[in-house]
Amino acid sequence: MRLPGEEIAELDTEASAWRLLEPWALHPANATLERHAVYTFQARWVDGWWKGRMLLAGDAAHQMPPFAGQGMCSGIRDAANLAWKLDLVLAGKAADALLGTYASERIPQVRQAIELSIALGKVICVADPAAAAARDAAMIAAARATGLTPPLPAPVMGPGLRLDGDPLAGHLFPQGEVRRGDAIGRFDDVVGRGFTLLSPAADPASLLPPDLAAFFASLDGVSAHVAPGGPVHDVRGSYAKWFVDHGVGVVLQRPDFHVFGTAPAVDGTAALVGRLRSALGRAA
Repeated sequence: MRLPGEEIAELDTEASAWRLLEPWALHPANATLERHAVYTFQARWVDGWWKGRMLLAGDAAHQMPPFAGQGMCSGIRDAANLAWKLDLVLAGKAADALLGTYASERIPQVRQAIELSIALGKVICVADPAAAAARDAAMIAAARATGLTPPLPAPVMGPGLRLDGDPLAGHLFPQGEVRRGDAIGRFDDVVGRGFTLLSPAADPASLLPPDLAAFFASLDGVSAHVAPGGPVHDVRGSYAKWFVDHGVGVVLQRPDFHVFGTAPAVDGTAALVGRLRSALGRAA
């Protein structure tokens, strides 16, 4: 961080870079300085991420200060949101309008990450020694009194491909540990990934009428009865807890692990898949 009284010309030298690296035992004898630069952190995003054959992602779509470590993470989330949508559109399995949900879903999440980064920067970048000492004392006292602050929940995505009116839609769905046969591990490694139906009561896909079953299969959809002792064994009970805590009987998860929608009971599966088919622009 550039301190008051420091000149850019003085900082933007190899000597200054090595001086700043010295506390970490890095020096010309054991490291190579590939590049040094003085730059100003940016906090911004563009409003349009899709036009014609052009799609923006990562730093081209948004920039943020580094204090929350969310710059590259946000780019990865962009790719996770966009890849399966682009695949469906190019394969003719969804209308082009699906690409319009990319920015509408991601911009609110990016904005929250940027705002968090700015807020943390104001805490971290305190140049006055007395003010920094007071900040440290207050944070240490708070940690001793209440314990470490747990991680913040992932930001909810904005409006897009999700079931309107469902308060769980747009939230990340848990990725639990399961066992099927001899295989044990994360759900996507053991069972599969993509559009996924899960229920603690039964295999949701078994309740789909033929036309919806064919549609779901065309998406390479995954379906599982996940329960302690069930066909897909809920090893740590994380799925059972989620379903009980939220009072639902079936969930439809998107390929990026966000909830498309839920139903109170597993017999609501057909309605969920039907809403997905309509949302993708497929004929009902």
